[in-house]
Amino acid sequence: MHRVFVPQEQLPIITGTDVHYLKAVLRLKAGDRLELLDGTGKVYQARIRKVEKEKIACEVISSRQEETEPKVKVALAQALTKGSKMDFVVEKCTELGVSQIVPMLTERTVAKEAKLDRWRKLAKEAAEQSGRTVIPAIASLTPFEEILKMKSQFDLALIPWELEKENTLKIVLKTGGQANRKTDRLLVLIGPEGGFSQKEISLAKEAGLISVSLGERILRAETAGMAVLSAIMYELCS
Repeated sequence: MHRVFVPQEQLPIITGTDVHYLKAVLRLKAGDRLELLDGTGKVYQARIRKVEKEKIACEVISSRQEETEPKVKVALAQALTKGSKMDFVVEKCTELGVSQIVPMLTERTVAKEAKLDRWRKLAKEAAEQSGRTVIPAIASLTPFEEILKMKSQFDLALIPWELEKENTLKIVLKTGGQANRKTDRLLVLIGPEGGFSQKEISLAKEAGLISVSLGERILRAETAGMAVLSAIMYELCS
């Protein structure tokens, strides 16, 4: 059954680009059923009552609360990548369960344009496709130094670095960073194509972030976030 995210204040009326997709692509009509999601974990079984040019009016048949979201909330601060690579990051990390994506500017970031509207649309579509009940928040473009100030909001903050030789991601996830074993909220910083500078790593460590190794191979900027998210979901959510 097709799922559509609808703002709470708008339920059970569907508007925007979803109208064209449901009408022209799926060819849904009055009497057809679908599921509406309000972004809080609540799922509404609905029946289409009327299809109009710019909106689809539905009636709610029943509702339920779904607990499909990861128990660990992961915010991914991703340095802007070139071309369409950021689209890929948003789509796949949404599928993997990220709770927030923060586009980040670093010392070696080449790309400068933040396509926030596009990424929010992609996150919505990926959440619908993957069966999620919450759409990850896509934050505004944020400088590296401002990201470091967010550290206090999280139980554990990690910065993968190719020169890290002691801390592995697996060990840090298992120990919770030694001094702090609670890991309900995580922040992960992923660098640009050229990696983080030594200055940025030093600043991150001073701010309390833990640098971690992702193994012997150096991952691409668009791959690293997915690798970390997959490991976190396996270690802390399975």
